[in-house]
Amino acid sequence: MVYLVAFIMLLIFIVRYDINGKTQYRNECYFVMLIIFILIAGLRYRLGVDTTRYLTRFYYETPKLQNITWNDLEFGTDPLYTLFNSVVLTLGGKFYVVQLLHATFVNTLIFKYIKRHTDAIFISIFIYFIWQYAAINMEEMRAAMSLVVCLFANDYMLDKKWVKGILLYVIGCLFHVSTILVMLMPLLFFLRFNKIGISVMVIAFMVGFIIQSIISDYIALIEISDAVDNKVERYANNEKYMEAKKNIFGYLSSIIIYGYAVISMWYMKTGKIGSRLMRLEPLIMVFLIYAMIGIGLPLAYRFVRFYVVYYIMFVSEFVIYLFRWDPKLGRNVVYAKALAIMFPFFLLIARVRFQNRTWVRYHPYSSIFDQKLDHEREGMYLHFHGDRPVPGKY
Repeated sequence: MVYLVAFIMLLIFIVRYDINGKTQYRNECYFVMLIIFILIAGLRYRLGVDTTRYLTRFYYETPKLQNITWNDLEFGTDPLYTLFNSVVLTLGGKFYVVQLLHATFVNTLIFKYIKRHTDAIFISIFIYFIWQYAAINMEEMRAAMSLVVCLFANDYMLDKKWVKGILLYVIGCLFHVSTILVMLMPLLFFLRFNKIGISVMVIAFMVGFIIQSIISDYIALIEISDAVDNKVERYANNEKYMEAKKNIFGYLSSIIIYGYAVISMWYMKTGKIGSRLMRLEPLIMVFLIYAMIGIGLPLAYRFVRFYVVYYIMFVSEFVIYLFRWDPKLGRNVVYAKALAIMFPFFLLIARVRFQNRTWVRYHPYSSIFDQKLDHEREGMYLHFHGDRPVPGKY
């Protein structure tokens, strides 16, 4: 029910503010949705497979501040996330405090970033909600904190404010080690949606399959630290990486989803959509490069996530353009055409949720107040944890 309430509220705000251009109480509605997003994730109880892993880490592995050692802060152990947990634990906080603080940090910065760069605020929040919200808030807590820091680091790098940008990248690395590869992406900020950019995308598509075919033989050569080595091995053998042998429909689905960003950029480049969002053109190109690699190499999903906010904003502006397109046709016809054009996108997102039953990880919703257990979800946690404890306390 809590998801449905947020869903319906966003649809109302999209029609009122994004499509019809109303301004009264717009900011207030923006803040209401932010609070709802924070509370849904922050007050959850045992939702998301990785939540129980973080729960285990908090109660069984995180030292209090007086007991922390340099080994706990080793590069590759995500030391800032460890410190974040350690502070909460030392002050007597429970794990739901970690969740609330995390949800506040992540969602506040994502909302702020969306509002800064696009007028299609509520449709952007809507796509984020139905597509990425659960994963970012409940599955990848460390990476999510790094992700939101890197959003602002990317802006600084685009503005050639190198010191501030690099400093934020380093902070991102201390939340999650995968940010190392994100730090290299400014080298591609010269790319635009032109012949060179499209050629690089095609090359990236082929590179993904090449890497997929050889990575298992050479992944052991990555020796940065024991912590990093263990993490790389775990990611290389996780369920998403092992889905390498997609069928033709799987490849086609990916291409269709990413195609919406290409179409959106084309409309903006040809002047059909005027948008300040084109300042971020290099970043949506980086997203598409990672996405093309990820079609052949599912392990790349980790890095696609770092740029998914750019995809969401570009597609959102395209959606709003469709709903405002050619008013001579009448509102109902315009709405019907827009929904028909966007139907494959929403269908493919829903297909992933239902085909792989990932919705079981987040539905039915349970909060720290009712603490209801779902037996199918609990069985999933035992499968992922093996012999490790799955604590019930919060």
